[in-house]
Amino acid sequence: MRKLDINCLATINFEITWENDQVKHKEYYLGRKVNLWRDIFPPGMKEKIIGLPLGGEVSLSFEPGQAVPARHKSHTLKTDPKHFIRKKFLNKPVIPRRGRFYPRSLLGGLYFFPQDKRPCRITSIKNDSIEADCGHPLADQKISIKAKVLNFAENSCETGGRLNHWAEKILDTGPGMQARYRQHETDFASSGFERADDDRDSTFYQKPRLIDHVDRQASDHMRRNYSSIITPGMKVLDLMSSVNSHLPEDFDLDVIGLGMNMEEIQANPLLSAHIVHDLNLKPELPFADSSFDAVICSLSVEYLTHPYRVAREASRILKPGGAFIVGFSNRWFPAKVTELWQELHEFERIGFVLDLFLKTDSFENLSTTSIRNWWRPENDAHINQTWISDPVYIVNARKP
Repeated sequence: MRKLDINCLATINFEITWENDQVKHKEYYLGRKVNLWRDIFPPGMKEKIIGLPLGGEVSLSFEPGQAVPARHKSHTLKTDPKHFIRKKFLNKPVIPRRGRFYPRSLLGGLYFFPQDKRPCRITSIKNDSIEADCGHPLADQKISIKAKVLNFAENSCETGGRLNHWAEKILDTGPGMQARYRQHETDFASSGFERADDDRDSTFYQKPRLIDHVDRQASDHMRRNYSSIITPGMKVLDLMSSVNSHLPEDFDLDVIGLGMNMEEIQANPLLSAHIVHDLNLKPELPFADSSFDAVICSLSVEYLTHPYRVAREASRILKPGGAFIVGFSNRWFPAKVTELWQELHEFERIGFVLDLFLKTDSFENLSTTSIRNWWRPENDAHINQTWISDPVYIVNARKP
């Protein structure tokens, strides 16, 4: 059997797992064109990858500060609130919120360059000071990294090119930002849930959109993840439903679709019932307590103007042991997405959705998943704009 060697280019699926405040996190990142001769790997991983066969995998565990920069007292900084640079975003000045991340360049008085986009987290806001943590979001976490070889081929020549530092590509691009800071709540709600178009949603959604809202690869990722939580025969509510539920077709599910456009949900072949209901007008769900085995919300949470009330309603209608699953990506209708959603980093959005679950005080076994950097299908309509599949982010939990 042929094995991976120093002269190969490989496709490797990296899986990072970590846990914070009893929430389990998984980050999947596809390493494309991994160069065994040139690239930089997490400590000790390169030696274990070399010699693996196709489908082989290796796992390593890292103490805090081993895979990412260790925490240092110099990472904690203070500045006067009047020095915070309130640049405009969406035509409004940026207001610092506790627990949120901002570019370091906004911390005026601390000599960061205006171009410095590295994230820092606001940890305290007082009348005379703002305190920020500029350490890595995973600096305090134990993490495990698994690498699985999906494909490889001999690299016939080296002519120079890009060097990839895989720990930086995977871990310096958001993982860790979804966790609360030392168990303190993050201030999401103060930003409000205004939108560019605050007219009635029924007008905006009157015309059916009989399309998928992510590429086929991303949809498959969602379906596989949902399939690991949903079991055959369940009664499922597809919240904010449309033409695709991203559910397995062979599970014999009883799926109720609740959405904004009857033609869209009637075009969904998995639905056994169809309900038009505007959650922004009436967040209360038209179902009895403990009615469903699972509630899913796919690619729509960013449009909710009363998300905390809807999360409480999802808990109410779930049976004990029922699953609540929220999946999303980084594509949306600009007119109807909330301003808060646009303000947040993609991994902060995971933290916001986690906050919806946590504020209900009625879920357990919380977990998050991110899936990034996969290939976009060659026949996708947007292949000329990007070769990369839409990222997928999923938060799920169980009702006790």
